Amino acid sequence: MSYAGQNILVLGLGRSGMAAVQLLRRQGAAVSAYDRDRNRLDALEPAVEGLSGAELPAFDRFERVVTSPGFPVPPHPKLVPEIDLAAPHLRAPLIGVTGTNGKSTTAVLIAAMLRQSGLTVPVGGNLGEPLCRLVDEPADRVVAELSSFQLEHARELRVHVGVLLNLAPDHLDRHGTLEAYGAAKARIAELQPQDGSLIFNADDTWARSVAEGAVARTLGFSQQSKLSHGASIDGKDLVLYESGQELLRLAADALAPACRVPVTNTLAAMLAAHAAGAELEAIRSVSESFEGLPHRAQLVCTRARVRYVDDSKATNPAAAALSLASQPSPTLWLAGGRSKGLDFGPLAEILGNVRAAILFGEAAPELAGALGDRTTIARVGSLDEAVALAAQRARPGDTVLLAPACSSLD
Repeated sequence: MSYAGQNILVLGLGRSGMAAVQLLRRQGAAVSAYDRDRNRLDALEPAVEGLSGAELPAFDRFERVVTSPGFPVPPHPKLVPEIDLAAPHLRAPLIGVTGTNGKSTTAVLIAAMLRQSGLTVPVGGNLGEPLCRLVDEPADRVVAELSSFQLEHARELRVHVGVLLNLAPDHLDRHGTLEAYGAAKARIAELQPQDGSLIFNADDTWARSVAEGAVARTLGFSQQSKLSHGASIDGKDLVLYESGQELLRLAADALAPACRVPVTNTLAAMLAAHAAGAELEAIRSVSESFEGLPHRAQLVCTRARVRYVDDSKATNPAAAALSLASQPSPTLWLAGGRSKGLDFGPLAEILGNVRAAILFGEAAPELAGALGDRTTIARVGSLDEAVALAAQRARPGDTVLLAPACSSLD
């Protein structure tokens, strides 16, 4: 699809918005761009009309309105999400990953497995480059992390291999309800062709329900059940099956040392990469060497036999709970920041390994109330103070874990 000669408005001039402006200009569109922050208009070339102000421009003089994922706009027939703008110009089949937690790690794992198979695979979407910036990249496959903000209005994107990881409360300030949030993410299945593959978490109620209505072939992964066609656990091994036949077996002990990647993400990546054409030995090699991403259960250092782990991407209660449950040793947990309005109550049920919770920021009183008397609680003013107090209290063999369960906007 070409937008040559059309009047197009781009809303928001973050990374995705700027990439959309650049693609539209190359196509010959007459582009206007709006951002509430006037300073962002300075980056526009002279041929682009820069707009700002408290109110959105009227849409009536534009044929299309391109939206950036971080820019909320009510539904409108002229809206074109940035990922839809890129869709007709992508040069390779797209693997899309969505869910509440684990998207980035799973997407990078899939890309690494495909690259190990000799393929050229850029990573974009909500991670890496916006899709509009990848349209001119040589590629055999494209892997994209896709957020609810990107998917909610998407119509044109074609997802050849889709991955559904999980659903937990998050971003309810944008979507209003968990059901609306889940419906936005479920759009990934509606964007698939019949000859595509939908990889879904068979242990997650939401993912199972989405898979039941999918038009694409569905393949499940599970830690709880053995699947004859998918990926699951057998004893301590991760196994890939096809029509009841074992294709690949990975010993959990052979995964990357002190592997920081949750097993469920490795299962999802194995299955998705295989569906996208990765070689089995490439899947094995990457699974056994991949050590995770920064700020995602990252072992920062060990001092005086105390492990310091940065899981600062665990910004909702479900992610923080998974992080806490993954720690093998007594833990001093650092949590806080700005509350997203989510329920902290379930965190009180998984504190068996937590020696103390050191809480900071605006959310500290709310967190303390939710945790009650389940563990020792200390409240401090900042993250720096929390780290200093944890270092004082830690004993040899302990883990100091930053898993904030909150936004960092504090």
